[in-house]
Amino acid sequence: MDFKIIGVVGQIASGKGMLVNYLTSYFDFISFSLSSIVHTELEKKGIKKYTRQTLQDMGDELRREEGANVLARRTLNRLNQLNRPENIVIEGIRNTAEVEFLKKNPNFVLIGVKASRRLRFRRLLSRGKKWDPQTYEDFLKVDRRDLGIGQNKSGQQVGKCLAYCDYVLTNNKDVKDFEGKIRELMKKIV
Repeated sequence: MDFKIIGVVGQIASGKGMLVNYLTSYFDFISFSLSSIVHTELEKKGIKKYTRQTLQDMGDELRREEGANVLARRTLNRLNQLNRPENIVIEGIRNTAEVEFLKKNPNFVLIGVKASRRLRFRRLLSRGKKWDPQTYEDFLKVDRRDLGIGQNKSGQQVGKCLAYCDYVLTNNKDVKDFEGKIRELMKKIV
């Protein structure tokens, strides 16, 4: 099998992390999140307490200052330092320039993950990440921004990114159903 780079895009709490965990557990992928670059930048600035909006703002700022594909570019620079080709899964893609940059690699495949809004909110509450919104109204604000509503070219554009996907998985049922969909898809990809 040739090495693959799989990008994962989807709305907040759609199941992107479940897909990444499955690929790292059963298909020998290593994972990298574009948001880890954003977290590093916040640490450099001494920001220890943050919300999802803070993370979005920092990502937008980096894109404005260094180009809309900065997170993907920095990620591939880090990954190119690996000693041997590995199967890699990249999550946290939120801008079309990131997708366009990654799609220049012939081994790149983009997978979208979708789930209903109400289900995503319930999942978000149950996972308990400190930066996640805690009310449905706050969730809707974050979700709209993440989709790209009211955003410029350096902002969040998950809705547009989903249009670039080679494959889209719907995750509206349980873990077993979603894992079955992942297994079927991987038969096509690897």
